Amino acid sequence: MSGTNSQSRECNVQPYRRYRRMRTVVGLILCLAFVVQCHQVSRSSVVSTVPVDVEIVPTAVLITESMSSLERLAHEDPLAFFEFCLEQYNRNIHDYHVTFTKQELVGNKLTAEQVTEVRFKESPFCVDMVWTENAGRAGRVLYVEGDRVDKKGNKLALIKPSGILGGIGIKVWRAIHGRDAKREARRTIDQFGFKNTLNLIVLYSHKANAEGKLSLEFVGNGMIDGRPTYVFERRLPYTGQEEPYPDRLLVVHMDKEWLLPVGCFSYADDDGAELLGRYLLTRAEFNVGYAAADFDAKSIKF
Repeated sequence: MSGTNSQSRECNVQPYRRYRRMRTVVGLILCLAFVVQCHQVSRSSVVSTVPVDVEIVPTAVLITESMSSLERLAHEDPLAFFEFCLEQYNRNIHDYHVTFTKQELVGNKLTAEQVTEVRFKESPFCVDMVWTENAGRAGRVLYVEGDRVDKKGNKLALIKPSGILGGIGIKVWRAIHGRDAKREARRTIDQFGFKNTLNLIVLYSHKANAEGKLSLEFVGNGMIDGRPTYVFERRLPYTGQEEPYPDRLLVVHMDKEWLLPVGCFSYADDDGAELLGRYLLTRAEFNVGYAAADFDAKSIKF
């Protein structure tokens, strides 16, 4: 009788043992899948350092026959792609209105995210920038290339202070490369815009390439403000100073339709942990038809 009970218990235990072995195998498979997934996602870790309106989807760099010649260029020769985009800008764009969002490391401190509405004219170079969120000392800045210089030859911009002073109509002229400007922003107003951004990307890339120190590659597809982008990563021999190179890692989103840099994320390190500057150019309207009078302080009642 005891032998019968023992056999019965063994019959009952064997299915349980098989279940435990199966559960262990399944657990190992799930753990392995998680490790593989984490390894694949690690390349896109920069996503955690950018705002929610920005997406990056890493993709394998596969060259297919169905690609357009432009897409193939972006994959095969990113620097030539940026040069092509710059040529297209020079040929087709004269002015625009855009929403400009930025956050910068200024004086070892990260600023609040600032939002401005900008009217821009390419020739002569004109910028009318109005802060709508988190203004610093300036609530509005008007700069026209060659319009006003001081006795030392410093280029000047017309500033309307933020807050009460601006509200009562106070306006002052300030040097765009002066001490006040450097305390407020990492970049100066004469560096603003799509063309300047493309010029600087190409300039520093050629410099590093000539020294054999350039890393520039297509890394995937992205999204800025709901618009599809090509995403590139560039690495330079950054030393921690502004010169001779401005950053270590630059992540650039190129709008697939506009062929313009709508998002730039500048870092001091390879991993994208030390932010130097974050710049978004969204909701752009091109070739509005701005005239010189649109940037005249008296005409626009600045």
